[in-house]
Amino acid sequence: MSYNQNKYELRENALVLGVFFIAVHVVYGKTWEAGFVTDFTGLLERLDGAPFKDFLHCFGFPALHQVTNFFLVIFYKLFGTAAAPWYFIYTSLHVVNGWLGYRLAKKILVLAGPSFQQVQTPVAAFKWSGQALDSVFFSAFIVALLFLLSPYNAEVVIWKVCFNFLFCTNMLLSSFLLLINYFEKGKKKDLLFSYSFFTVALFTFELSLAFPMMVVFFLFFGKKLVSEKYINPWSVAPFFILSVFYFFLNKIFIGSWVGHYGEGVHLNFDVKNIASNLLKYFSKNLLYWREWEHGRKELWMSFCEHPITAYSFVILCMTLFATGIIFYKKIKLGIRLTGLSWGLFFLALIPVANLYVVWLLHGENDRYGYFASLFFYIGLVALFQSFNNWIRYFFYAFFLTVSIFNLNKINTYWQESTTVVQGLLNDFRWEESSEIYVLAFPENYKGIPMFKDFSRQDLALKSALKYLVDKPVKGQFFQVAQFNMNTPSDGFNVEVDAAGIIKLEFYEWGSWWWRNGLGTGPYEREQYNFSTLPKGCEIKIKEVAADAVFIYSDGKKWKEVFVPD
Repeated sequence: MSYNQNKYELRENALVLGVFFIAVHVVYGKTWEAGFVTDFTGLLERLDGAPFKDFLHCFGFPALHQVTNFFLVIFYKLFGTAAAPWYFIYTSLHVVNGWLGYRLAKKILVLAGPSFQQVQTPVAAFKWSGQALDSVFFSAFIVALLFLLSPYNAEVVIWKVCFNFLFCTNMLLSSFLLLINYFEKGKKKDLLFSYSFFTVALFTFELSLAFPMMVVFFLFFGKKLVSEKYINPWSVAPFFILSVFYFFLNKIFIGSWVGHYGEGVHLNFDVKNIASNLLKYFSKNLLYWREWEHGRKELWMSFCEHPITAYSFVILCMTLFATGIIFYKKIKLGIRLTGLSWGLFFLALIPVANLYVVWLLHGENDRYGYFASLFFYIGLVALFQSFNNWIRYFFYAFFLTVSIFNLNKINTYWQESTTVVQGLLNDFRWEESSEIYVLAFPENYKGIPMFKDFSRQDLALKSALKYLVDKPVKGQFFQVAQFNMNTPSDGFNVEVDAAGIIKLEFYEWGSWWWRNGLGTGPYEREQYNFSTLPKGCEIKIKEVAADAVFIYSDGKKWKEVFVPD
């Protein structure tokens, strides 16, 4: 590379990083205090009193996430729960992932060859060190912006337990770029570094297990990009060998071939379920169905889950795959590139394709599509190359506008939920009581996690009080029920009768009851009975301590209920 070319590339990268940095902080600035919720306090529970070396055992979590735990424990030791350092680490990783995505998009988009170079862009007159901003630059820039400003990537950037998604994506994109560099220039150093980054990704998160399949698919359909001189089975085989070794390590140290949710979940290869979920992920990015009103969204989910739809989608994908092989040279370069990118998108989702796809509320589960979404946007931008200039720019403007609008809405939800969480934690004042009954408090805010609790030990609020505001509860703690919050002022009208029966009625319709991370109905414990009502609940108090406290949330404050003896 000549001096002028190197100088141009440095300036280009500085320009791109600068724009990405500004864009991310403009849209995410309001969330800088958010994300210290739910699984994050569960993480702090595992870290409490554990020696640093226990990151090698992931602090008891059943998965090989040593890299993730190594960084998380360091962050916690250095910063505690101070918001600013966590915010800048996570947003910076997102910016860098956008920049790596930009570079990878540029590499892939040259497959379209002349069809890109002949297109004049709105910024074609702009000169940077004597070189015009060509359409490859512009298209890759749009890809990266769509990735950075996707409303469905907010969960990863904001929620502090999602470091694994950010860092795993960083490692995989780095590995991908280095592998392409090797295929272009034949430098073994690049190949060795590619293997190294992939290895780090393996011990960061299981999403990395899709990478070897992605590499094979890329080489099969992207031969025009690389020199066949450097392609041989041995250059790809180590990715598979490392993956097999990873499975054996799981079996040895965890007792299961797959950690995290376990073999029963991750090795469930239900074709209909997988096809349905892949269609949901694809259509979510394309149609923004998560933002639809409930009735339309429910109809779309029913359509995606119908066996005819799911199996038709499988047949369609297989047909397109076969067509791509048979008529590869006759297909337009832009369409060929779209097929390549969307194939990589679906392969990137394979490790999570048999899990559930949340659609009822906002936020939850979006993190699973973070890495894959980059390839969706590469394919989308490549498809737009088939249209004339102004139609193409209209679609770019449309997708960016809709993305920014919905991202701002999601980030506002995170901001509002954080205000409520902080208010409830700061207002809590019953640490010394022998028994505390939290009759009702928010599980989520429009789907954004607040005190979601999968522990089945009533720990969500208790752990948050201990680790976030240093208010350890000394007595017994009972989380009677939770609800999904729709406005920051949601609360209850309360009645208590002489028999010790408490009736809570929501101010407004639209909320329902949760417990242990799921919707709940009537249940009974030694101390009380809980039952639902059309617009609230009824709690019958039985055996409780004489100084027992009964509280419920009202907006961001607690209110106390006094029950007669």
